[in-house]
Amino acid sequence: GTLAGALTTSSVVMSVQATGAMAVIIADVPGLAEPGATAKLATLGVLTGLFMLAAGVARLGTLVRYVPNAVLTGFVNAVAVNIVIGQLSGATGYSSAAPNRLLRAVDTLLHVAEFHWPTVVVALSTLAMILLLERTRLGSLGLVAAIVIASAASALIPGLHVPVLADLAAVPQSLPGPVLPSLEWVRALLVPAASLAFVGLVQGAAISHSLPNPDGTYLDPSRDFTGQGVANLASAVFTGMPVGGSMSATSLVHAAGGRGRAANLTAGAVMIVTILVL
Repeated sequence: GTLAGALTTSSVVMSVQATGAMAVIIADVPGLAEPGATAKLATLGVLTGLFMLAAGVARLGTLVRYVPNAVLTGFVNAVAVNIVIGQLSGATGYSSAAPNRLLRAVDTLLHVAEFHWPTVVVALSTLAMILLLERTRLGSLGLVAAIVIASAASALIPGLHVPVLADLAAVPQSLPGPVLPSLEWVRALLVPAASLAFVGLVQGAAISHSLPNPDGTYLDPSRDFTGQGVANLASAVFTGMPVGGSMSATSLVHAAGGRGRAANLTAGAVMIVTILVL
């Protein structure tokens, strides 16, 4: 998705990838976490891409100029709140059985006595290191350094028993193979796909508003819509989740000195090498 987006959007620094806002929606689609759900995920990605492509072809990007800044601000902050409350379980070690994200967050805060405190310490320490190291000469690499240091400490300090990524999912040392979408799921996934397309396009519009191309060329929101649509089709074919313009990733690219398409092309290539080698 990142490679395809880097080649097709009008914004040369926009990072198109899996985003927290879209992950919040995807997490609420039933059945995607079950074994053998790759065709369903591919169908969701293809539908999301087609919605985005249709918006781009219809030149709906021109409507973005009529979206008030207050709406974008409210949207971005609401996404942030959703992401934060969605991570409380992982940061505290307490798993709530409440029916939705907000109630799970409230239930978690009411059960402080059941927190797994080594997990809490690792989470807070990682956050603190990120905030501190980003103010040093490491800059945006402070995020990477904090994750490496905290992960190493969790592995080396005996008795912590902090859950790791392998407890949640198997990460194969290979790239995913192509998979075909299934017409069986189209009807059930139309509404989630439309929601994902809307969220992804609004995030892309926020990036276009705030980060012009370094060479001063005019950004075309409709082309950004089309580019994100192409990126979703590419991601879906290779078992990836739906993607969109990522505000946080674009900020990282910009802070690291990225000024053209080569930045995201390099990022995509580095991720491929990381998966295969590490």
